[in-house]
Amino acid sequence: MIEDRIYAASSILVIGAHAFDAEVIAGPLAAAAVKRGAAVTFLHLTMGEQGHPCLIPQHYCAQKDEEAGRAAARLGVTSRSLGLRDAFLPSNDETALEVCDVIRELKPEIVITHWHGSWHKDHRAAAHLTQTGVFFAALPTIASDHAAHTPQLLLFGENWEDDDGFRPEHLVDVSDGFEAWTEAVKEYELARGLSSFPYVDYYSALYRLRGCLRGTRHAQAFAAASHSWNAGSGLFSPPFGKEASR
Repeated sequence: MIEDRIYAASSILVIGAHAFDAEVIAGPLAAAAVKRGAAVTFLHLTMGEQGHPCLIPQHYCAQKDEEAGRAAARLGVTSRSLGLRDAFLPSNDETALEVCDVIRELKPEIVITHWHGSWHKDHRAAAHLTQTGVFFAALPTIASDHAAHTPQLLLFGENWEDDDGFRPEHLVDVSDGFEAWTEAVKEYELARGLSSFPYVDYYSALYRLRGCLRGTRHAQAFAAASHSWNAGSGLFSPPFGKEASR
């Protein structure tokens, strides 16, 4: 099961378009994985600084950076940001190479990001950048300070803004991480009523719904990359069984 592979991982990387996205597509899972000994990193491509109705982007960026740090501490994860511009996240090779560098540095077995079917352009860009970053990270011919690396699994988390064509293929028990998540997201003003969208209510209900279907208290839904993509991303990995025979 994918759930077993996730919780056997020693390193997990979650890539969100904005600070707060990683927390909702994989926050409970991250907290549960940390309890099992994994090192989890949230990579915020932007801080989402354009989203405050009153604060100028510079001030809201600083606020969200602090919020992300406090949320990460509650979840037990590491928080990092590429510091790119919210609402103008570029979907290009140059930016994908920045993602590639982080993947090579951290060497995660599992990478989680947005589903590409979204009305939000930054979310679509994040999905593309992650897939291209994983592809670049595997290419041994691309020069870097870190060796080439191929994650074992690329997953796409469930987000209310990314529902176009999303299919909940895998339900992962995250009951152990739900309580930490409820405290972590409240570090964000966004979750405490800044937005008209009821984030905490929505995701608490969603994780409970997925848990009902999984047969656990709480669960998160994920879609996986296609079999052909998985095969293609492993072209530069050692042949199957070669490492075990050494």
